[in-house]
Amino acid sequence: MNHRIRILAILALTAVFSVASAASWIKLGTRTVSDRAEYDTIVVGADEGRFSKLRFGVKGTRVELKRMVVHFRDGSQQRFERNASIKAGERSDVYDLEGKQRVISKVVFYYETRSPGQKRAQLTLYGRR
Repeated sequence: MNHRIRILAILALTAVFSVASAASWIKLGTRTVSDRAEYDTIVVGADEGRFSKLRFGVKGTRVELKRMVVHFRDGSQQRFERNASIKAGERSDVYDLEGKQRVISKVVFYYETRSPGQKRAQLTLYGRR
C-alpha cells in the first residue's frame, strides 16, 4: 500500500512541476549596454519557439528604456513606446504581444544607461509562451 502511495505522489509532483515549467520565463538573450544613449539588438532564433509575452531584467546599473521594437519572422513589427526606468536587480513590466503566439526574429531596445563610473548595465530578455 505504501508503495502505491509513493508512486502516486511522485506522479502528482511530476505533473505539477511540468505545468509550472511550461509557464516559466525563458531566457532569450543578454546584451551589455554602455553609458550613453543607444540601441541594441537581441536576435532570437526560430528554434526558441513562439511567445505571447516579453519582459527583461537589468543588472549592473539602471537602464532608461525609451522604446522596444519586436520584429517577427513574418516581417511584422510591434512597437512599445515607454519611458521606463528599470533599476539594477529589477525586471520590467510584462509586454503582451498582439495576436497569436508568433516567432520572434529579434528585439531592438532604445535606451539610456545611468551608470556612475565604469559600471555597465546588462539587459536580459525573457519570453513566455
